[in-house]
Amino acid sequence: MQEQVFDIIETVSMTDEFRDIPDADLFEEGILDSMKAIMLIVELEGAFDISLPPSEMDRENWNTANKIAARVQEKVDEA
Repeated sequence: MQEQVFDIIETVSMTDEFRDIPDADLFEEGILDSMKAIMLIVELEGAFDISLPPSEMDRENWNTANKIAARVQEKVDEA
């Protein structure tokens, strides 16, 4: 699942820079911004048939590829 999440992040961000350091802050590195974050949420919801309310997506808990993959896994496990 992590690889699929990373593929979606790569598609939305149009870069694979984060793959070498999946714990790098995607916002500080300029890989994600607020618009891309919303696009990412929409793509992840569609791909995994989950709900990721933006209100639950605190930037601090959603700022690395690994954290995003972990959150998606949690939501899939809840479903």
